[in-house]
Amino acid sequence: MRIRHAAQAHETRKSNMLYWSVTSPTRDNIVGDHLYRLRYFKIPAYCPYCEDYIWGSGSVGYQCQQCLDYFHVECSLVISSGTCPVASGAKPSSSSCHVNNRSLITYDRSIPITDWSVSDVCEWLSVVNLYRYAPNFQQSKYDGVMLLTLNDEQLKHNHIHDQFQRRAILDAIKELKSREKYRPISIERFQPPSSSISSASSTTPTTLINDHGDNFICTTFYERRQCDLCEKYLYGIIHQGLQCSRCGIVVHRQCSKLPLKKCVHTNKQLECHMIIGTDFNDQPLDMKTQLPIIITRLCTTLEQMATENPSLSLIDAYRFSIESQRIAYLRKLINDNDIEKMDFKRMELSELASLVKVSLKEPGIGIIPDENYDDFLNLVNAPTQVVQEFVNNYSMPFYIDFLKFLMKHIITVWKLDYQSASMTANSKERNNSLTYDSEKLIDKLVAIFKQLIFRPPWYKIMSHARNDKDHICLLKRFIYEIDWDIERPLFQHSIPSAVLLSSHNQYQQQSLEKFPWFFNRDEMKQLNSKLAFSTTVSSQIADGEYYVRFSNDSKVLAPFTLVVQIDGQQRFIRICMNKQGQYGFSISQCYFSTIQDLINYYTQNSLSKHFPILKTDMKLTKPIQRDLFLDLRIEDDYTVIFSNIHDPHVLRITLLELTMKYNEMEQTCSALKSEYQAMITLMSEVQRSTMAYGRILTIYEKQMKLNRENIIQCQKQVEKHEFEKSYKYLETRVESFINNMQKLNDMYAEKQVKREQLYNKIESKKIEMKQYEKKIAMCMKTLEDKGIEPHEINSWLGVPDEDEPWFLPDYNREMAHSLLKTCPEGTYLIRNSSNGLYALTIVHNGLIYDCRIGRDVNQNYAFGFVTTTTTPPATNNNVSSNKNGPSDEIYSKITFSERLFYSLKDLVEYYTQHSLVEHASNLNTRLITPIKRHV
Repeated sequence: MRIRHAAQAHETRKSNMLYWSVTSPTRDNIVGDHLYRLRYFKIPAYCPYCEDYIWGSGSVGYQCQQCLDYFHVECSLVISSGTCPVASGAKPSSSSCHVNNRSLITYDRSIPITDWSVSDVCEWLSVVNLYRYAPNFQQSKYDGVMLLTLNDEQLKHNHIHDQFQRRAILDAIKELKSREKYRPISIERFQPPSSSISSASSTTPTTLINDHGDNFICTTFYERRQCDLCEKYLYGIIHQGLQCSRCGIVVHRQCSKLPLKKCVHTNKQLECHMIIGTDFNDQPLDMKTQLPIIITRLCTTLEQMATENPSLSLIDAYRFSIESQRIAYLRKLINDNDIEKMDFKRMELSELASLVKVSLKEPGIGIIPDENYDDFLNLVNAPTQVVQEFVNNYSMPFYIDFLKFLMKHIITVWKLDYQSASMTANSKERNNSLTYDSEKLIDKLVAIFKQLIFRPPWYKIMSHARNDKDHICLLKRFIYEIDWDIERPLFQHSIPSAVLLSSHNQYQQQSLEKFPWFFNRDEMKQLNSKLAFSTTVSSQIADGEYYVRFSNDSKVLAPFTLVVQIDGQQRFIRICMNKQGQYGFSISQCYFSTIQDLINYYTQNSLSKHFPILKTDMKLTKPIQRDLFLDLRIEDDYTVIFSNIHDPHVLRITLLELTMKYNEMEQTCSALKSEYQAMITLMSEVQRSTMAYGRILTIYEKQMKLNRENIIQCQKQVEKHEFEKSYKYLETRVESFINNMQKLNDMYAEKQVKREQLYNKIESKKIEMKQYEKKIAMCMKTLEDKGIEPHEINSWLGVPDEDEPWFLPDYNREMAHSLLKTCPEGTYLIRNSSNGLYALTIVHNGLIYDCRIGRDVNQNYAFGFVTTTTTPPATNNNVSSNKNGPSDEIYSKITFSERLFYSLKDLVEYYTQHSLVEHASNLNTRLITPIKRHV
């Protein structure tokens, strides 16, 4: 490897910076109590020291064998003693490491980038600040092989027109390729000055190495910038690096924790001093709205210009992005002038819209603060009333007012577009009934603003692509359902009330699906078989038992029906909905915001109030659940219940439902445990922060005492005045520290209560899981008593015998293709699938095909081949697709083949005799040779 030698013109800079070296690190000389081992990565790991991600396939990171946390190779060279909790005496556990790293899988050997899947590529894009393009890469199915071959022309073909953005992607890929090779690092580069070595044992790493006076701010650049420490390019198109607001040095997040020269103040114009890019609550505020004035002025100007000239389209202005160089120029123009005096109407509409987007995405803290991101995401399937109450009672008024202002702006864009369409229709003397596609416009607005409003915190940035559909759904709900004190065109002109109510019913259905007493249309066969089966077991359906299903009358506004058992018969009660979206048993009695509210009310109050023919004390008692066998109590006699089931296939369904429910509970319990461990970690951090405040408070009190003595002893009035001024400042700081300590103590007490609640939930879930274990064991024993062999039971559960010559459960798609590429016609195997239950991989005409195998819940969990088709969303009037729109407008529909089997073995035996052409027209072959027999 070639050593970098700076030219004579760079000698001054070289004296101030430290450079990479070719000397291999000598780990024996490293000061620290972590016990390191080299690990290789596929999924990025979070380094808790520098708060940046470890990514790449080369020797880029270490894992501590004691606390199990991960660190960059460079970071491990500067971490001093006292940072490993296990080495400091804590009990070894998975909670010792950062929450992001607890379930991380790493490897003993380097994993080449060519082995990366599409999801691996998308996660890498997130941590290098390129998550904006994750949907594009996912849609184009760019895996590791295609990633390494990307060039400028291909990126242009993918509609990435900005040269700076294409260059940023290629720079990141170039760095990714270089990390596959060994990167020698010199330990001398990371050693502190000799004067500080003596205090290494008593000083924290931050004080020892990074006490250089820099005030780093997360900054966005619109030109390629190099790190002033390592001289490599910054990664991404947003929040690429940190810049010191004092001296102007620009570094990666990771490099900010490495040794630097002392910060020197300069008069240099810095990017992080600009209004655009600083945190929202630090920006100049509008006196009227108390919101960032740059946002309010830009949005107001856009609305005024579109109102004055109806031919201007705000939605087109937002969809069009101007060049990065132009954005950088406009940002500097705003920084150099008084915002209140600037005439923004001189700019083009697309420039103003681009500035709005830039102003929203650049600040380090988003419109929704990091600590509340998960709280908002949990509202995706919540009832409208719950979402509205959450917004109204949000504890941070500044941010909720900001969100309210932005939602008003979005709805105003919608209204202006509608009014423009109305004027166009009238000018052409069209029919009185205006055909205006609001949903298409809303989809465009959501595609623009979803990433501006919903941004995961940095330590969760990899979840950005995974949560994209939730971002879309929640923003649509904000637009359609929540009251922002602005009138929507949808209610009066744009979409007929039937369409609006249909949309309302769709959201109601989504919220109902989490209740076990609701059956959707796909579950009606399952419901009928369960009701018929109820006569098989010893207990009949009692009066008052109920469930909710879709109405058979497609003309009603609320397509739901309550079915109640009364006098041994099922009675069907139509659920009505008024124009305000409230539910009841008649239009004049619609008092409930949601159907679940209606159900809850009549579990406590008699139905006879509205139906005199019923018993006076008739209430909704016990729900008839989707899983009929899952409500067995612990005291029930399983032997009697299961022995009365004579049909083995019914027992099979029972066993499958119990097992699936147990697996769901196990996942829930695992999630609760992770939350519990995160709570403990947070409480530890709060405790450490409280202790740190205590130590700082002691130092300040000592300084105050010294100042008091100086005031008494000082003879000169000027010096005495300075000491008094310093004393007052220290007094203010001490009061601030005491308040912060009190807040931390209150937070600790609050988290302690939540921790106890989580612990009780986990223990309750464990008890419930043990009950299900007993149910499953008894059901399996009943099956064995009826002559069903254990291997057949495993086959029903979807666990084939590993001795089967065609079953390779541990093989993924790439491994299966590699194994079969030299095999003859008809050679096949079945493996576990990453996007389904199982997959059949077979050789036909020299090519290798994959067929997904799933379980059809509506057909007693039978196995069958799965086909995925993509269809555009249906509207009330027609079905249309927007070929130029975002990929989120396309929905996937999973269908099963007509031929189903109770086990994988039955499926294999059938297709050894029959052709696969009935499943796929290009597979006119049968299963000939299982892979193990071929080998």
